[in-house]
Amino acid sequence: MSTLTIKKLRVSIGDKPILHGIDLAVKEGETHVIMGPNGSGKSTLGNAILAHPQSKITGGSIKFGKHVLSKMKTDEIARAGVLIALQHPQTVSGVTVTNLLTIARRKFENPKTFKAAYFREEIKDTAKALRMPDEFLSRSLNEGFSGGEKKKMEMLQLSLLPAKCVIIDEIDSGLDIDALKLVAKQVTKLQNKGVSVMIITHYNRILRWIDADRVHIMHKGKIVKSGSRKLAEEIEKKGYSAHLP
Repeated sequence: MSTLTIKKLRVSIGDKPILHGIDLAVKEGETHVIMGPNGSGKSTLGNAILAHPQSKITGGSIKFGKHVLSKMKTDEIARAGVLIALQHPQTVSGVTVTNLLTIARRKFENPKTFKAAYFREEIKDTAKALRMPDEFLSRSLNEGFSGGEKKKMEMLQLSLLPAKCVIIDEIDSGLDIDALKLVAKQVTKLQNKGVSVMIITHYNRILRWIDADRVHIMHKGKIVKSGSRKLAEEIEKKGYSAHLP
């Protein structure tokens, strides 16, 4: 069983300490939700797990099963099955969505048995489920996409690559209700495959369509409270101030 285990994690951006000793364990197949006000360190936590170059680990460790992620490079972490949907996806000019996904998927497959044509059909089917036009797949990644379309594209990538653990950073921002339901359906499919999920969000609304095992509140770089999904409902009613030290 592969558990994402974070112990006493301290992270700085530049010379500024952001995370001050995070302890968290997400077991295989579990879904944990990280909530908290702006500036609490939620996105920094997600970025640190994937070894973002701006996130400097100054103490503690991050492990996924036998893999010590805190000592690995981003591409090595991805090949171990830990992936992230970014809060602010970047545009990659000159690389089409289909080509990028095909190249990435081939890295996980046996080159002799990998069937690119079949995989391209899988890309089309998944895009259709997310109500993304076929022409998006022949565009450069995120080029000319709206904020909501970029978030769908992040979900498309998570759905098609062989993930074991995914970090989803504010996927609900920029999405209308219909799009959010489609994204939630893809997250549920990942859950049904036994993928571990960490959702970073400000709001409770995505949890209307996604089951969560645990909810954690972050504040000033620490996890200050944990509970069931009812905690997220209480935050929506009373705000964060009622739960902060």
